[in-house]
Amino acid sequence: MRILSIDTSTDCGSIAILEDETLRALLSLNIKKTHSQRLLAGVDFLLSECGLKVNDIDALAVAQGPGSFTGVRIALACAKGLALAHEKPLVGVSTLEALAWQSAEPDILLCPVIDARRGEIFGAAYRKELSTGRICEVLPGRAEPLEKFLENICEPALFSGDGSIKFADDIRKKLGGNARFAPPGRNLPSAVTVALLSRERLLRGESDDAETLVPIYLRQHDARLPLPSH
Repeated sequence: MRILSIDTSTDCGSIAILEDETLRALLSLNIKKTHSQRLLAGVDFLLSECGLKVNDIDALAVAQGPGSFTGVRIALACAKGLALAHEKPLVGVSTLEALAWQSAEPDILLCPVIDARRGEIFGAAYRKELSTGRICEVLPGRAEPLEKFLENICEPALFSGDGSIKFADDIRKKLGGNARFAPPGRNLPSAVTVALLSRERLLRGESDDAETLVPIYLRQHDARLPLPSH
């Protein structure tokens, strides 16, 4: 099974091609540049370097947020367009779940945290099941101030995501020795993880409806129509 995966939910955007359990290609950039300027070109580049066309892909996977509202929309538009045009199955993956999965360790609470701007974070908590190796949700995803989120953490926790980098000092100050942080390479979203999680669903015969798949925002998006004048 060959999967083309896209994640542009944060500044760290990535594209990956996973063939069965082998990573064929990965393009990842952690820079402040609009994803729309490079996503389609990146997809074309990766496919070309692998000697593939879109029709050679068996399925598409996409990080559906939460994260940058614009970034999430760009990834979804690209993945949905390719899936519909080429009649390929599509799987959406939570960015928070993917972050927790790629940093997962047993016997510790997994806390992915994404900078949501406006004084808030997108956060959730998970735990790795020893028997299955899967992660289960302990604290559902939410958008709220970091301090309020940390009030729910009363045990050793492993933080990941760009919010864990930006607010590392605040997390340490609040949790002391209970705070641990994922190392570089496992602390930012990756299309590889999105592909691996989507593969589990695809092998079970599951996929999402490309026409109705929507972003996970967790709060109202920032762009709003102006209120009518009186």
